[in-house]
Amino acid sequence: MQGKRAVRLLPWPVTLIGACHEGKHNVMTASWVCQVSFRPLLVMLSIAPERYTYGLIEKSREFVVSILTEDQAEVADFCGSRSGRNVDKISALGLKTRPGQAVKVPVLEDCLANIECRVVAAHPAGDHVLFVGEVVGGSVVRPDVSPLLMLDWKPGKFNPIAEK
Repeated sequence: MQGKRAVRLLPWPVTLIGACHEGKHNVMTASWVCQVSFRPLLVMLSIAPERYTYGLIEKSREFVVSILTEDQAEVADFCGSRSGRNVDKISALGLKTRPGQAVKVPVLEDCLANIECRVVAAHPAGDHVLFVGEVVGGSVVRPDVSPLLMLDWKPGKFNPIAEK
C-alpha cells in the first residue's frame, strides 16, 4: 500500500517516555510524539495499552519526554526492545537521572532535553491511546547536539539547512 510507504517517510523524533508510579520508574522508546498546542503548551504521545509504561502513565497521570541525541541510537534500541516488567532499563544502561522539577518522574541527565507533563486527556486511537500532556516543566540538557530522528524505521541525524 502506497499510503503506508508514504507515512513511513514522515521523520519522527526519537524519545524516551519516562513514567513512575509507586516507586516503579520505567522508560520506553517512542517516536509518535509531537506538540499540539501553544496555549496551553501541550504535547501528545501515542502508546499501545499493553505497554508497561502505559499503565504507569494511566495510574500516575504524568510523564516525561526525554529527547535523545544523535549518538543515543543504542539507548533507543535497548529501551524499545525490552519491557520494564522484566528489566530495569535505567540500571542496565547506567542512565543518570535526577528528580523532575514539576512531576514525580525522574528526568534523564544525558539526553538533549526533558519535557515534564501532566496528563490532561487520553483518547483511544486505533490500537494505541493518545495521551495529551500539559507541559509543566522542562530542561535543555545538551543544547550543543542534534536530536536523534527516525525515517523509514531507521535512525538518523538532523541536518539543519545551511544559512546563505
